[in-house]
Amino acid sequence: MNAPCAAQYLRQAHAPAASDACAMCFHRRSCLPSVLGDLAPAALRDVLGPPQRVAKGMRLVVAGQAAPRVFIVHNGAFKSLVGVADGRQRIVGFQEAGDWLGLEGLSGVYRADVVALEHSQVCEVDLLHLEDLAGRTPALQRYLCRAMAQALVHAQGQQFALGSMHVRERLVRFLLDLSQRYAQRGLAPAEFTLRMSREDIGDYLGFRLETVSRVFTELHRAGLIELARRRVRIIDRGALDGLLDTGAPAVVRPAVAPASSRTLRDGGLRMARAAAPQASRASAVGG
Repeated sequence: MNAPCAAQYLRQAHAPAASDACAMCFHRRSCLPSVLGDLAPAALRDVLGPPQRVAKGMRLVVAGQAAPRVFIVHNGAFKSLVGVADGRQRIVGFQEAGDWLGLEGLSGVYRADVVALEHSQVCEVDLLHLEDLAGRTPALQRYLCRAMAQALVHAQGQQFALGSMHVRERLVRFLLDLSQRYAQRGLAPAEFTLRMSREDIGDYLGFRLETVSRVFTELHRAGLIELARRRVRIIDRGALDGLLDTGAPAVVRPAVAPASSRTLRDGGLRMARAAAPQASRASAVGG
């Protein structure tokens, strides 16, 4: 891992106050200000620092180091990596605006390297002050417990996907997971930009770059998604959901290009549209 560490670059002169940044932040409705309520203005002065810049490719935290602070993504995107037995690193997660970084630091040390995928900003959270405030604020305790529980559930789901799903199912699950996360934040769930490269997606899902590109192309030709470089638009959410339903009947949607019908091969792709076409259209996002 050759990315430089960003820790020494976080302090900036003339940075806006945390309270000012929070007031202008789109994610304040699901972040610390909403949890703390009336306590927010005073509490944030001790707990939350102003947004700090992290350049693309920089490591924000390093696995194994003591964790005096954690972070919340203000804007931009990151990837988390852990070491494997042969010395390589494996991507275990992606984080975007509103997500926590290094929350496992509550155990005392960071468990993963965190690297910026693009020029980003993070809000620094002092762990000692956070733990003290959580001890006095039940709502904050519940919020942190939910955040850690969600991270655990997501990790378990990813482990299940790697162990039991075919490559196409893994990629579909990945896209639907992103869509759900954007919807929860009040963002467009049916059209979004992939902040990570296809190579990073392949590393995270456990297959090669060529396979990622092939499966994206298959989904595009089947008319389930549209692709424009890293821009993805979900056209048929119901059909994508159906790809994860192993009991769904086998019906393939006509391809967008070329005009002749195509069958998505590789493991007998199955869709749910014939079983319940009305349900499929109702569940399609933006449809």
